[in-house]
Amino acid sequence: MSSSVQYDLYDHEVSAAKGILHRGHGHENPVNGFKSDACDEAMFWLIVVCTLGLFYLVYIFLRVYSPQLAAHIRYKPVPLDQAEIVLVLDVVTNTYTACTVNTVKIEEATADSTALSVDEEEDSTNSSGDYMNRPRESRVHKICEVTELKYLTFLYSRYIYSRLFNSFYPLTGLDGDNPLIRPEITLAGLKTDDVIVLQKVYGPNEMKVSGDTYLEIFAKNMVVPFYVFQLFSIAVWIWSGFYIYSAIAVIITILIIIIALRKVKKEYEKQEKCLEVEHFVTVTRDGCEYYVSHKELVPGDVVILNKSSNYLSFDGIVLEGAAFVDNALLTGVTKPAYRYPDPNVPLQERLDKLSLTHHSNTIFAGTNMISVQSEGDVKALVVNTGFLTVKGGAVREQSLDSYEYSFDNDSMAYFKFLLVIGAIAFFVALLLLLWLPDEPLEGREALKAALRLVTLAIPPSLPLALTIAYIWSMRRLNRELVVAQNFRRIPVAGKVNSVVFDKTGTLTKNKVEYIGHLAVYRESGEIQLSGIDTSSDIAPGDILYLMATCHSLTPKSIHSKVHTIDKELFRVTEWDMVEDEDGTLKVYSGKLDNLGEYKISFIRRFPFHSDKRTQSVIAEIENENRVAYYINGMPQKVIECCKPKSIPPFTLQRIKAFTKQGFIVTAMAFKNLKEDKGRLKDLRDLQKDLIFLGLLVFADKLADGSKEVIRSLNKARFSTIMCTGDNLDTAVYTARQVGILPELGGAEKDRVVEITAKLDKYGGLIMEAIDYDDGSNYTLSSAWGDYWDPPNYVINGETFQILDDAGGTELDRVIQAGKVFAEMTPEKKKHLVELLKKMGHETCMVGDGSNDNAALQAADVGISLNSFESGFAAPFYSIEEDLRSVPILLNEGRTVDAQLLTILMFTACYSILAMVAESLMYSMFYELSEAEWIYVDLILVMSIDLMLGYSESRETIATSRRSKKFFHSLRILSMLCFLSVCIAVQISFLFYLENQPWYVHVETTTKELTEGSMDATYIFLLIIFQMTFPAIVYTMDREPVYKNRFMLCLLAILYTVNTYLDIFPDKLTVRIFEFYVSPSMWFRVQVILIAAANLVITIIVEIFFIISRPQH
Repeated sequence: MSSSVQYDLYDHEVSAAKGILHRGHGHENPVNGFKSDACDEAMFWLIVVCTLGLFYLVYIFLRVYSPQLAAHIRYKPVPLDQAEIVLVLDVVTNTYTACTVNTVKIEEATADSTALSVDEEEDSTNSSGDYMNRPRESRVHKICEVTELKYLTFLYSRYIYSRLFNSFYPLTGLDGDNPLIRPEITLAGLKTDDVIVLQKVYGPNEMKVSGDTYLEIFAKNMVVPFYVFQLFSIAVWIWSGFYIYSAIAVIITILIIIIALRKVKKEYEKQEKCLEVEHFVTVTRDGCEYYVSHKELVPGDVVILNKSSNYLSFDGIVLEGAAFVDNALLTGVTKPAYRYPDPNVPLQERLDKLSLTHHSNTIFAGTNMISVQSEGDVKALVVNTGFLTVKGGAVREQSLDSYEYSFDNDSMAYFKFLLVIGAIAFFVALLLLLWLPDEPLEGREALKAALRLVTLAIPPSLPLALTIAYIWSMRRLNRELVVAQNFRRIPVAGKVNSVVFDKTGTLTKNKVEYIGHLAVYRESGEIQLSGIDTSSDIAPGDILYLMATCHSLTPKSIHSKVHTIDKELFRVTEWDMVEDEDGTLKVYSGKLDNLGEYKISFIRRFPFHSDKRTQSVIAEIENENRVAYYINGMPQKVIECCKPKSIPPFTLQRIKAFTKQGFIVTAMAFKNLKEDKGRLKDLRDLQKDLIFLGLLVFADKLADGSKEVIRSLNKARFSTIMCTGDNLDTAVYTARQVGILPELGGAEKDRVVEITAKLDKYGGLIMEAIDYDDGSNYTLSSAWGDYWDPPNYVINGETFQILDDAGGTELDRVIQAGKVFAEMTPEKKKHLVELLKKMGHETCMVGDGSNDNAALQAADVGISLNSFESGFAAPFYSIEEDLRSVPILLNEGRTVDAQLLTILMFTACYSILAMVAESLMYSMFYELSEAEWIYVDLILVMSIDLMLGYSESRETIATSRRSKKFFHSLRILSMLCFLSVCIAVQISFLFYLENQPWYVHVETTTKELTEGSMDATYIFLLIIFQMTFPAIVYTMDREPVYKNRFMLCLLAILYTVNTYLDIFPDKLTVRIFEFYVSPSMWFRVQVILIAAANLVITIIVEIFFIISRPQH
């Protein structure tokens, strides 16, 4: 095979047995190589067969929790160049990951081919890191032929092995200074041989995140301490002869695993479905055109955009021609972007220095091409594919989900806590059975009994209850048309205390309406700014021409569903747009069959840019035989470009008056051009000495329900914040409308203070605090106000950046009480969310899923109101793009968070009560029977556990929240009070029972514990009532049991069965449960009365000592 692809690998000398995996940005991970051995492999499978597969389960467990040990069990250490498996050590988390090494065979290179080339540094004393950062032209190379490539995939990224330097390097695309793979690039496309090589190296152009098999999902998600403990418990129960109990426990465990596996698999499949966009493209290879699947694209391919699907599946640059691209799905800019190659840079130079930082020619995966704007083919070079694209990076981050879940920490702490209690119970059992009695129980039986006590720490139903709680929570959200892309984030929403809202498209409808325009006119020799003209009948002139041409619309996008200022402005003109045969766009008045009186041709467009905040166009007004430059955008930016004499007095005051009323204002300017239109290319020259035309005024109405949503969140004591790219005055007005800021004229504490900052000539920080409404200045100390009750701060993006760069505590204080952050770029939005989290706020970001993507991903909880744009942006999205989904999600989050912690508290109380009750029996050499444990564990406790996760959310968000963690002081105090009362009742009840005249003591032996006894019978009948109490006590502050009809029905059934077992047991029941029934009917009734008194006392204690106390 003859190939011209070059292959760069660099590193320093390391030992052959170990190497380095370079992740970029200075991160180096040690790696170790392993290879299978025939004898070791045969021994491994022999042990698996002999243990009936149990050893393989142990191996799976080790692969997850100790990959290093698992690798040594099945493989032997070898040099990296012989490795089949590589262990990668993450130096941050200090954990190992096992990665499979794949080999790509390349045929021997021909004599006249460079094949794959390896760049080798002559001076091996330099460090690899420094060498990697050196420009390519400063390196000294010698070419070595490579006939095979080895790579591994780590965290969805590929790494190529360097045999020369015994290390792995990240496989990158063609951008940057140091791409590993360097194909020969021409407009004729790649050579076919190169394509074959590159497809083997880069793999398919796709973002596949659900490739794990059920066994791999089991290894990654199911092999957790809860399930391992479950296996231990089943083994103990089998050893103890409780076969029926063990069989039921096995069935429950298998059911749990099947449900959980399917749930995780569905999550993977849902992510992949969002990313799966099958389409075909036309590529040029060897000078010929081929129609291929997008999955076959590789970096270096030349794609003919106008002969391909509109959807773009790669990052690249436009080499020839021009086109409009809709970047809304990725960048959030709803204006179509004009993409064209820089005519001032020769083609070969663009090919030699590939970069995705030049916005004029860059296209990204996940966007759509709207229309072609040039004659001939539009050719684009593929620079990145798959996970190397910008979209792929976002998908990778979400798929890896590095978020630290507090409930995971809670559940693990809970697991350890109960294991400690179980260990204590183990030694207490040995003490009661072996060391204290004069005639101890046989050692083997005592060990069985002690281990059974340990198994009570975690009932079989706990993992199932937690899983079902998540599933029911997702169903409740789906019923409200809210989709959770990651179910584990749902309880995180319950801990949120700060909600950050974007403005446009979130709090407002993003359907701007034209209100009118203000034109410049001359009166008595002075220029003036007219009043607002709300008529849509605009006279011919430069204002009308600007409205018809200064936009990014195309004949196709005019009829799209996306509503923008551009479309609204063009609608007002009542003109139309057509594309000539030569590709020239024209706008005209009149009908298509008669182009009418006015016709304007587009010469060149300068699309809207988020930094410049303007857009402009060079147009030829054919009827007037002139060429003009028109600009429209942020007033301050446009005014900077105008002649001062052309700007009417009080223009800025007029602008501020409109924005303070919530209107969106843009400024217009123009100038006539005398130069030849073919040479009009330098934007800096164009934006000089412009003539101010006037102002355009728009309104953006509030979204449905926005006031109600903010009111409900404020009532529930959430901190509501607005973070927008809009003007500060417009943002403040909208914030007051919806309730984020108090209304004008409120109390002193409701005052709104604008914080401004600038740097003096020495770089010192100068801050000012201004009353937003009356303009009065505050001293900074008075502006800060009371630390616990500060005023409402509003700032713009420039001040935010200055304070952030300055460091110190000023920005922290502003953020702590900040309500409106205006003129914020997407990067600043993300940084604000990160700062809020750093300050201890559990933050929710609400946006429209486009330019808020970075902030949505950075927040603890991100909610996108645009379901189509949020396939990879946020953990949650609303199908109906309804702002009311925010309180629905937060309410559900609080509900499921409370449910999960209630399940843990219920289970902890059960475990301790069961251990105490069984220990009391052990002290008399009694024990509960298998049937009794089946009823307690697998019927009563499991049914309550499952129902605790079924309860509906509140109709409104609760004003107060219980403590967020299982080990919060009030939770521990609550459990201690509850357990103290119940244990005291158990002990007192046993004394009362044994003092009854009809009490019968059953003789015991030292060979084994006795199951049937009067003590065991009535301690069982008491605890089956006590086990239900936590379900009542621990739901009182969330949803009282009498409001949960399903739980009420369940408790009614359980109490009916319990009463039957106590008062009216038949002979079959007595034989199955091995009861010793009291001959006194009054005593049997007393059991129920004692249980009822126990419940009343625990409720009173919970209300007066726990719920009534303030919780922080």
